[in-house]
Amino acid sequence: MSTVLKRIAGSAPLWAWIVMAVCIVVLIVGLIISGNRTAPTSPAQTGMAATSVEEPDTPATVKFVEEAKANASTPKTIVLLGDSTGADPNGWAPALGRSISQNLERPVATRFWNASTNAYGPIVGLGDGTNGAVGFWNASASGKNVDYTMSNLDRMIQSDVTPDLILLNFGQTQDTAKPLAPQVQPLVTELRSKYPNASIAVIKQGPRQGSDSSSQLSGYASAMDAEGIQVIDVYSAFPTDPAGLSAVMRDTVNPNAQGQKLWTKTVLAAFGLPTEQ
Repeated sequence: MSTVLKRIAGSAPLWAWIVMAVCIVVLIVGLIISGNRTAPTSPAQTGMAATSVEEPDTPATVKFVEEAKANASTPKTIVLLGDSTGADPNGWAPALGRSISQNLERPVATRFWNASTNAYGPIVGLGDGTNGAVGFWNASASGKNVDYTMSNLDRMIQSDVTPDLILLNFGQTQDTAKPLAPQVQPLVTELRSKYPNASIAVIKQGPRQGSDSSSQLSGYASAMDAEGIQVIDVYSAFPTDPAGLSAVMRDTVNPNAQGQKLWTKTVLAAFGLPTEQ
């Protein structure tokens, strides 16, 4: 073999051997690059961090329904904190309870807060079902604001109650000359401290009749979004013209039966529940 190689080497000029050597090097490098392109790689193999597109957080209300479906036998608890716009015994709040009962096949019962006695009234059934029960504590206090709720929070959410979902429904009884977000923030902070496992959603209430609440609500949704809190935009569901708004209002701040339907439809949609009434 060595004799053959010597003969070949002797038969070719030096420049030819140099060209051949360069070609061999280029061929080997090309094969290595090609192999790296076609071979499957992982972040660990390449030394690069894995990247992925994060899914947006599931809204608190949808999460409540999904978990209730996934764990049908587990009892669930909703707490509603707010003013008179959630206190109507024939309004959107009990309508939400009835829809949860019907669509999740769960018995649902509620208790309404009495702002005169600073205590809950009797149990009111909203529907039956074969799955785990849902307790709906409606602490809507007519004529009261966030400060009142914070003062009575230990009675509104008693020591033996563990809320899964807390709905905040404030605006009409708050200072209309100031942004709403800073007025609600102390309550949000308190709730997160006391109930770290509870989801929170806020309701952007319907408009006032005869006055403009846009300055109060300005920045409210974005501030809550920044906190990772879901906003249920009831405000946008209501008419903006005076005549149209008057037709769905019982007084300057509380909706009538037709307005309650608009409110209910918006809240049910936020829960991913059927909106037909």
